Amino acid sequence: MNPPLALSGNNFWKTTDDFDQYIAGLYAKFRRKTMGQSGPGLDCCDIQFFPAVGDFRCAPVVGVDAGGRAYITLAANNDLKTLTGSYNNNYWSGTFGRITEWGPFYDIIAGCNIMVDAVTNDKDVLRKDKRDQFLGEAIFLRNLVYFMMARLYGDIPYYTNAFNRNAEPRQEMVPVLQKCLADLGTVVNNMPWTYIDPVDKGARAMRGSALDLMMNINMWCAGFDKENKEKYWKQTDSLGEVLLTQNNGSYQLMPITQMHEVFKGGTPESLFEIRQNLNTGERFGLFASFADNVLTAPYKPNGTTRTYAGYNPAFMQQLFPTNKNDLRWSLFFYQPQGNTDPHRLQCIKFLNIYAVPGEDVNPDDCQMIFRLPDAILLQAEACANIGGAKKQKAITLLDMVRKRSGADLYVEGETPGLDLSDAIYYERCKELFGEGYYYFDLVRTGRILDPKFCYHPISENDFALGAWTWPISSSALTQNPGMRLNNYWQ
Repeated sequence: MNPPLALSGNNFWKTTDDFDQYIAGLYAKFRRKTMGQSGPGLDCCDIQFFPAVGDFRCAPVVGVDAGGRAYITLAANNDLKTLTGSYNNNYWSGTFGRITEWGPFYDIIAGCNIMVDAVTNDKDVLRKDKRDQFLGEAIFLRNLVYFMMARLYGDIPYYTNAFNRNAEPRQEMVPVLQKCLADLGTVVNNMPWTYIDPVDKGARAMRGSALDLMMNINMWCAGFDKENKEKYWKQTDSLGEVLLTQNNGSYQLMPITQMHEVFKGGTPESLFEIRQNLNTGERFGLFASFADNVLTAPYKPNGTTRTYAGYNPAFMQQLFPTNKNDLRWSLFFYQPQGNTDPHRLQCIKFLNIYAVPGEDVNPDDCQMIFRLPDAILLQAEACANIGGAKKQKAITLLDMVRKRSGADLYVEGETPGLDLSDAIYYERCKELFGEGYYYFDLVRTGRILDPKFCYHPISENDFALGAWTWPISSSALTQNPGMRLNNYWQ
């Protein structure tokens, strides 16, 4: 559904359903930009967003030789010029160039601005609870999009005016994100903790969604605004405290044996997700999901015998040492006994229901944007960075995730050369594997510069010049000829 932007004046907002349909259209636009969709008349392989931007970039992974899967190696090597430009192998042609196009993001933001204006000016249609809900959803979604754009492109134009989208210059990233935090702060306390209807849980923005987004924005700012990093850490800790202790039982970690239910969607562990349900015709593009790259037959029943993405065995051993307990290794991964080929290691973490037995489709799972362990580990990281009396709190939070996973609890000096902050970083690598966090955690913590942590590090000079960003399509100059592109990629 596309939001009815042409009918967004007073002649449109007549009933609560009008507001509901409009916000549903905005979610649909967000889904289309990030996940594509299979179906009649649609390009089923039109984008691979989250794996490309968050999982494979600078990661210890290589693409299989066959099937034109060199895009994985190109992303790992940070060769975005080739990936977004001259890489035109069969049906991946142009796919990654679409990530450089920020126009669809601004279309979502424009719709959110109109929604905010309509809800703010409504006097007769909405009950207060619905007004708070719709306003929170629209402000959450526009700031989620701004945050995603900042992590992709760095400095970005920022505006919140409805019906007045003038060409704006790019503004510095950190001040933009500070505006996002202030914007979210106006609505977060009035948003519902959860929804009664299971169809809405996780699929629509809740208070936990906004709190986790604010935590992510604070921790991203801490990595770039180092003079004020302690302020961001303290804010992250405070937000995490609210999320974990005041949610009235709305959110909880699910048992590790029920994780497939988590990725099926709508559980108390989900803070925000993009739904997929093959039974109702909601299907991501075949090329969109991480699972497409890490499964073989019989889980991917098209005769594939090697995964498209092969992870470095040394990295996997670092995450899951053989002398340490961790149920995630046995429940989320499978490799034939005695076979050390990296392309035979499958990630079965997201494995759920298929549309038709024998059909080459991906698991019927949701795309997680925010999940409770992300918030727990962000708060743990913030507390570890603050240090002092907060150190024990950081360990308690870290162990909350480890205990659920059947993993050994934290012991000081458990890994030579690594401290508590490093342990939390690697816990995020394990817990959020394949969920689009890996690269962004490298960037915001500065580990992208360190070969001790990054298998394909970026030099400090290149980082300063913008090598961590994505290229911006020259199409952005059409609407805004006075702006500049990311010079590093020119």
